[in-house]
Amino acid sequence: MRRREFTITLLLTISLMALGATPVRAAGGLAVRNEFVRIRVNPGPAEAGRFAVDTTGGDPSRASDDNQPLIYGSAEPWTSYTTVLVDGRAMLFGGATDRRAGKGLAAGTVTEGPKVTGDTIVTTARLGEIEVREELTFARNPTTRVKDAARISYTLTNRGTKAATVGLRVVLDTMLGANDGAPLRAGDAAVTKAMQFMGQGVPDYWQAFDSLANPAVISQGALRGAGLTPPDRMAMVDWGTLADHPWDFALPEGAGFVRAGEEEQDTAVALFWNAAPLGPGASRTYATLYGVGGISLSPAQLTLGLTAPAEVDYQYEDTRSFAVVAYVENSGGYEARGAKCKLELPKGLKLEQGEAVAGLGAIKPGETRQAAWRVVPTGGATGSLKLAASVATENLEPNRVERELIVNSPPQLEVKLEGPEELTVTTGNRYSPNPFPIRAVVTNRGAQIGRNVVASLELPNGVKLAEGGAAMQVAERLGAGESKQFTWSGLATGMPAGDLMLKVTATAAGAKPAGARHTMTVPLLTPELRFYPASQKVPLKTPNGEPTLVPIDVMVAPARSFVGATVTLHYDPAVLEPLYVRRGEAFVEGGRLLASWSAGRIGSGAITDIGGRRTDAPALNVPEAQVFRVVFIARGVGETELTLEPAEMLGPAGKKMAHRLVAGKVTVKAVEESR
Repeated sequence: MRRREFTITLLLTISLMALGATPVRAAGGLAVRNEFVRIRVNPGPAEAGRFAVDTTGGDPSRASDDNQPLIYGSAEPWTSYTTVLVDGRAMLFGGATDRRAGKGLAAGTVTEGPKVTGDTIVTTARLGEIEVREELTFARNPTTRVKDAARISYTLTNRGTKAATVGLRVVLDTMLGANDGAPLRAGDAAVTKAMQFMGQGVPDYWQAFDSLANPAVISQGALRGAGLTPPDRMAMVDWGTLADHPWDFALPEGAGFVRAGEEEQDTAVALFWNAAPLGPGASRTYATLYGVGGISLSPAQLTLGLTAPAEVDYQYEDTRSFAVVAYVENSGGYEARGAKCKLELPKGLKLEQGEAVAGLGAIKPGETRQAAWRVVPTGGATGSLKLAASVATENLEPNRVERELIVNSPPQLEVKLEGPEELTVTTGNRYSPNPFPIRAVVTNRGAQIGRNVVASLELPNGVKLAEGGAAMQVAERLGAGESKQFTWSGLATGMPAGDLMLKVTATAAGAKPAGARHTMTVPLLTPELRFYPASQKVPLKTPNGEPTLVPIDVMVAPARSFVGATVTLHYDPAVLEPLYVRRGEAFVEGGRLLASWSAGRIGSGAITDIGGRRTDAPALNVPEAQVFRVVFIARGVGETELTLEPAEMLGPAGKKMAHRLVAGKVTVKAVEESR
């Protein structure tokens, strides 16, 4: 049997049953499968949620990997297991166990499952206040572009009322067919001894195979990519060490993969996500992939293999490199001397750094060496590209292998902008329509999803957003070929007028900004004098018994080429009594009061000759300006109409300007306080 403790399982189980502490195992298991791989889960109660992965059809180009294990599992998987670190305490995910992997470790309570939902197997457990949900399903493999990988994800949620510090460790007990000790490979390292990778040193993916010339099974774990969470640490050690230590351990530097305490080769991988604070109600998800490996092979005396993602994204000003690894196996009977491996890149790809030629030195018969590069899409070409690797030595025939790679074009944004061609002026000296609609349609013509799409509206002087509008609008996602409409409400102010240009710019993560313009004609309005507010209703007295003050502003809008004005204001003295008249902002320049100003003469029912002139100051060109403010005292109950006599309005050089008076009146109503 595979694990030494199997020989005493029955005796141990009987002993524990007598103590009433033995987890009960259910016969059979749960599984989901497709044409490439199968995922099996232990239904429990003992070891509930532990899983194994096997091939079904595996790599369609090789029959040797059909129906072979990728993770050791037996009838009821138990050797691959997951632990959760909660406030410094390691706990077992899923059902309890009396076996070596997690033996004696406190386990949580399985609250749901394991159960099959569609093509996903779900298990949920509570570890104190921390809920952990395991989901195992199929995922598209980044090196093969088919669903021949298992997506292994854990969502951790704090159901308590206090923050907790929570981490996760996942152990994968790798097995390739009948080979339980196949060497692991990560980046440019052939891992034949215990090794760990930290932080940025964690590779994009790792692989395992026994022979390039005649591989039975090739497996692969993907650590980076869309929807994946790179671990903070990855350890490659013997399974026994990981089985005996639920979280941390002293890395057996230089040790091989012989199972701790035994004599058999047994490779395993542990993925660590460091403990981090998790607030009440908060969740986070960790995900990784493991399945069939994708390597393009060219058998010969120097067997050559090349692996790289089958599909990568090019993103404008956000280019990310990817790993390319070449494997060279000496499949002949003579030592290969002075081996060199060269990476050949097509247009659209370049090395991130370093040289394309890697020296591998002498390679003994049966030995495998590898070279790794970081490659960056340049945008010079997209679609299906071919990269290649070649190997040459001093004494053996060279070899070459090609591999197809699809470079997705970035989100390519196209913007169409719509608005009125021209506003009209009504008989009331108002624009129509006003407010008016502005519509931008953003379409993604690229092969990638556009994320964080932002449409920003730029308005010219003379146009502003209607109240409550925002110039910047956001869409979280815009799929390839999809369109999204953004709408705004614009308001013409009348100053300036003419042909005004609207502009929209759209951006998305990884996309080149795109924009569109629209020109609309805004005709001139006749400047007018108007009251603000148009009407008021005030009590006769304040709560303190004082007469109510009634402020009235007289505005000019638009204040186009405005230099000055003189007006007479009429009112009903039985209702209102003028208190004072104050110059408006139209006769103030840079904080300086302009000299030409008259507060007028207050008489019975009229204030005559109010106005001023912008001496020693340029003409005003603004949407509106305050000419003056008059403050009345509410004198009696009733209604009065405030009217302006036809006024004199001056433009540049003191010339009279055409203008109009709005309605000629404002109603003010004074109401006696109720007692």
